[in-house]
Amino acid sequence: MRVPFGVWVVAGVAAGALAAGALIASGVLDDESTGPAAPSEEATDPADGERAPQAEDADAFLAAYERSRLGTFVVESTLERTFAGGTGFTAETSVAQDPPDRLERSLGSVTARRGSDVTRCRLTEVGRYRCTTGRAERSYRGLVADEVEALATYLEGDLPLYSVTTDGECFDLAQVRPLPAPPYGTAARFCFDEETGALTLLRIERDEAVDVTEATSVTGEVRDGDLRPPETGDRAPAQPDGFTPNTTVTTLPDDDGE
Repeated sequence: MRVPFGVWVVAGVAAGALAAGALIASGVLDDESTGPAAPSEEATDPADGERAPQAEDADAFLAAYERSRLGTFVVESTLERTFAGGTGFTAETSVAQDPPDRLERSLGSVTARRGSDVTRCRLTEVGRYRCTTGRAERSYRGLVADEVEALATYLEGDLPLYSVTTDGECFDLAQVRPLPAPPYGTAARFCFDEETGALTLLRIERDEAVDVTEATSVTGEVRDGDLRPPETGDRAPAQPDGFTPNTTVTTLPDDDGE
């Protein structure tokens, strides 16, 4: 059953979520269970009154994030990117996931994983896909564990990169320690679907742009076609007005000269 959502924001297009998607696409799901990191005694010490709530919120965020990487769902959305000067563009994106299989489409690029095969597709100059497929080197679950561990390093220590707070529904990250080009910008907001665990809102604010995505639907039912990547030569959907290929989408010369 498809469930409509209101406005949610995804900024994983340039970093964050998409970077995580590419990472996860390169392993195979194994039987080893990986649970969310348990709160440390130091972080949850009642005597440390100011840090305890922050640590608890960070632990809850990591658990929700990990669940979103292990869940089964299809999310369709509309990305709106607004640059600092006021210009921008809108594009359709989607994520289908049934671990260890996962397929993500965004701004013409496709990253897919089926079992132990990893396929990455990019645009040619004539608007067709060029795809390469290789063998995964890591387990899906192992890569998820590595990703969550890396995320945890942003939230820990006496002066973490980000502080985390929650309103009971969503998680807000605020940059605490200066760092050039922080992975989730200067501020980010994450929300997760209660039923499927899917990421349903991510807002990342950077000096150069803010990405806003409006979800059209989310469902826990994943079909085989949702996870099937395109083949070399398939025509890609038309790109939005104002979209310029960047590090997320690499436009390649076409061998056939079409």
